Amino acid sequence: MPAAPGHPLHWRNLLTPALLAVAALALRLLPLPAALHLTVAQSGLAAEDLPALLGTAAAAALAIRLAQFAIARHLGAPPPRLMRQITALLIWTLTAIILAGSLFHVPLGSLVTTSGLMVAVVGFALKNMISDLATGLSLPVKVGDWIEVGDDVGRVLEVNWRATRLLTTSEVVVVIPNTHLMAQPFRNFSLPDSRYQDSISITLPADLPVEQAERLLLGAARQQEAIARQPQPPDLQIRAFTEQGITWQLRFHVPDAGQAERLRYRVTATLLRNLRLAGISVPTRPLQTADAAGDRAFLAALDLFDGLDGGELAQLGAQLIRHPLAAGETVVHQGQPGDSLFILKEGLLRVSITGADGRETVVGQIQPGQVFGEMSLLTGEPRSATVTASLSSLALELDRPALAPLLHSRPDLVRHLGQVLANRQLRNAPKLETTRPADDEPRQSLVLQWIGRINAFFSLEAG
Repeated sequence: MPAAPGHPLHWRNLLTPALLAVAALALRLLPLPAALHLTVAQSGLAAEDLPALLGTAAAAALAIRLAQFAIARHLGAPPPRLMRQITALLIWTLTAIILAGSLFHVPLGSLVTTSGLMVAVVGFALKNMISDLATGLSLPVKVGDWIEVGDDVGRVLEVNWRATRLLTTSEVVVVIPNTHLMAQPFRNFSLPDSRYQDSISITLPADLPVEQAERLLLGAARQQEAIARQPQPPDLQIRAFTEQGITWQLRFHVPDAGQAERLRYRVTATLLRNLRLAGISVPTRPLQTADAAGDRAFLAALDLFDGLDGGELAQLGAQLIRHPLAAGETVVHQGQPGDSLFILKEGLLRVSITGADGRETVVGQIQPGQVFGEMSLLTGEPRSATVTASLSSLALELDRPALAPLLHSRPDLVRHLGQVLANRQLRNAPKLETTRPADDEPRQSLVLQWIGRINAFFSLEAG
């Protein structure tokens, strides 16, 4: 199999030693031009020394590639930039010593002695730099890793001769000397892989059922696609019992540490929304579970019922039917008749459609606060999709007998519902071809169609 680009033995990396070897062969076979012959003579070399010089350089360049290839095989990955630079420096230094002794007739003994003294002097003067260099070679980090050093969390941009550069989550570049980095504990979030476990803690009331706490917390995490795609699902732990209630810890995995803050915020915001919809307050004082007033507030937050007053909301709330759902339980089946709508209060639901060929296709998900089945309630149409609980959930059902008296007493509510259904159909038109309205059909005409269907189904007088 040919070597991939960036591999030490890829043909692009072998181009330099090949060109040097071809030049050495050409100079040995062909006579030197007069100008080049004069330049070589002025440098103190013989004409036949130039091919040897180029040939030795070609051999050194090839040796560098072979050494880097051996290191890559040993590490199982391309060697770091710093290691490649040091390998090249050592081979070129050895090559220079060999050329100085063979072409310029410098005694190797005196050359080695002089080199040793120079190394000792330079080493003493640059001891801190050499220490950084040696530390950099042994650092258990590589470019792209997410690490935490002190109060800084960032992605490694570069590991060079002296220091390691980080780009922090605040988009600030931090330069840390290698010796300083190894002198203190630091965390590498990218080992053994890039996945990173994060968590949030919250106190919920002590009398809250465990099943409801699981719906609220796990649902908030699994509603984030980046978290739901991780092989290890979110889980829960009980951390403490306090005067306010029970402290829960929600743990979840994110693709890498760089996304932890953003996803932690999204999970927290979603959880707060789920708590609000469930009628549960944040724990600044002992929490209370939802009651009938909580259900009324929940209905008032929905666009389908935002035109109702407090008494009408109380009337509907008293007739809501609660459906606790286990994971995998089906709420409605595609094609079945129905005369009710559902509202998801807690958890997460999956929506699927079965085609004419019998194949099931998942077309979306329903999150807390979303309404489904309203077409069947308001028009008598069969269910258009199958809805299944992705995890433990709680759905509220409102049937036709509960809504009919309200529609008879509030003709203006019929128009409001017609506008909501028309807006929803126009919004879903790009997704479902079966509900795509004609391009030239004005929105107002679609509203009137829905109003007519609602009036006909509930035997109302047209207003």
